[in-house]
Amino acid sequence: MSVIQERWTEPDDEVVIHLTEEQFQEAAQQALDDLGKTYAELAEEAESRSFSSARAHALWVAIGGTLGF
Repeated sequence: MSVIQERWTEPDDEVVIHLTEEQFQEAAQQALDDLGKTYAELAEEAESRSFSSARAHALWVAIGGTLGF
């Protein structure tokens, strides 16, 4: 996966990385694989508001509702 565009913003100097839809999907799937979960399993955790880990919760905040799985 390659970064399309990276730039610094003002005033907080945060990095903004722009991805294509395909790159986003690949990154999300890799994060799910790293957790050992499917999107459906993570969505179930979100629905019950009972995440298996802080990483699972953070991933849901990042990708929840964005993937067409």
